[in-house]
Amino acid sequence: MSSTVPEANSPPGGARVAVDFGTSNTVIARLDPESDTVQTLEVPGISKAVRYRLRPDDSLQTIHLVPSLIHFGENETLIGQQVVARGLVESKHTFRWIKRSISMGVTKRKRTPQGHKTPADGGAEFLRLLLSYISNEVSLTNDEFTFTSPVEAFEDFQDWLQRVIDDLEIRRVRRIDEATACILGVQTAVSRDDRFLVFDFGCGTLDVSAVRIDLDTAKDRKAVQLGQAGYDIGGMDIDAWIFEDFCARHELDAKTRRQTKSTLLVEAERVKIRLSRADVDVAELKLAADPTADRTEFVTPYTRSCDACRSGESQSQPDNSTGCLGCLVHSRQFLRHVRNTIDRALENAAIKAGMRRDDITRVVVTGGTSLVPLVRRHLKEMFPERVAFKNPFDAVVRGGCRGIVVPLLSHDYTIESFSAHNREFEFKSLLKTGTEYPTPRDCVRFWAKGSYDGMTRIGIKIFEVSRMERRGLEVALVDDAGSLQETSRVATKYHYICLNRDNPTFIVADPPIQLQRDAKRFACSFWVDGNRRLCVTVEDRLARRELMRDHPVVRL
Repeated sequence: MSSTVPEANSPPGGARVAVDFGTSNTVIARLDPESDTVQTLEVPGISKAVRYRLRPDDSLQTIHLVPSLIHFGENETLIGQQVVARGLVESKHTFRWIKRSISMGVTKRKRTPQGHKTPADGGAEFLRLLLSYISNEVSLTNDEFTFTSPVEAFEDFQDWLQRVIDDLEIRRVRRIDEATACILGVQTAVSRDDRFLVFDFGCGTLDVSAVRIDLDTAKDRKAVQLGQAGYDIGGMDIDAWIFEDFCARHELDAKTRRQTKSTLLVEAERVKIRLSRADVDVAELKLAADPTADRTEFVTPYTRSCDACRSGESQSQPDNSTGCLGCLVHSRQFLRHVRNTIDRALENAAIKAGMRRDDITRVVVTGGTSLVPLVRRHLKEMFPERVAFKNPFDAVVRGGCRGIVVPLLSHDYTIESFSAHNREFEFKSLLKTGTEYPTPRDCVRFWAKGSYDGMTRIGIKIFEVSRMERRGLEVALVDDAGSLQETSRVATKYHYICLNRDNPTFIVADPPIQLQRDAKRFACSFWVDGNRRLCVTVEDRLARRELMRDHPVVRL
């Protein structure tokens, strides 16, 4: 996706508001036109104030985050800090990690006192309530809203977000990917064709994007995606590792682990956050013991790092007296995943735009997990003197408030085609990331071919391409009949999602297909309209008639 940034001023009749719906926390910010500053909005009782220093001698900064939590009770629905204050984070009626669940396609319904709910239901109600709580500060009818989403967000997430926006009846709305938003929020002098690497490490995912800055005029900036990659690992994984380490050190049995897991995970997150501050070296994780036990509590102090992990190793610490966050991160191959994701993003940028690692002007860092000490140190070693740690929690909404989105496609799209020569299915490229829409008519043309003699229908299957490297899902993705959902018959290392599996478009062959005769029978022309719909016109050259004219196949 590409965006331009004009002079910072309020749109006619309203303010600029940005919403960054995150896996762990959600941030809402507003641009103050008088001071030309972006402020995160405090929601009393719903948001929490986060104070941090990036360097020991820095002044303490404060931003307002809303925990991405929603609890469906019998008589009330709670969100954000309300859920935390009531001790309901781990309740079976509470949804957490909502964004990650929606992005992974989890549709399993949870029984609540208010009926069965899916993660998508929980996320939609969370955003509706959150915006209603700040209705005295923002206007859904007059203000200009920008909603952000990950670079590698599939259409499942994009479609869900659009439905939420439509249901909220927001009149003036734009959408922008998080990496571009980060660049648009950089408030420094920018040279023509500057190239940035955006390192977005949040609670649920790691997204890395190479972005070029174009300067069309002295006042406008344009951010263009060159290459991206992702991996589904984040701060929630570190919390789980601290929990497992603590349990192992104190030899907690399976029953105790189950009973205390929710409490310990919250405390583990607190330890991680404290150790990510530049002015904290040690943080304790405590668990009160059963009153009948010999010990009143279990305690383990955790340090930011030690000599072992700073030298690229990890130690087992057999005395069990002190834990080390750096050793935990190192022992789980955390940094290897970071390096591999950065390398894949740069490889994609090299293929697409010839960009080299040395071309990077600056590495812009965002996301709370990027503050983990060993991660910060590793980035500085990989890109000496080029890493910018600034506004890690609200960089996305800062750019979202300032950016005006130019409509461009943010993914590659392909069509599945049968190769008569190789006797197998393969992908044919349709549209590339960065294609501006609406496109000219007939911008993509090719021949649709059958796969066997006598065939009467040729299916048009459109796929979205992702370079997100994914681990195995804990929840099986199955259809209503309980069968695994087929994505494609093409063997490939990339991750493809079929966009029109449930609503396919077919070309009717009358007379039926004869492979030798019909290699150039069905002429297909594709284009994208202003609503991001992929449309096709099909002509049967044998029958000398037009079968379809601007037929909408799928929304990209």
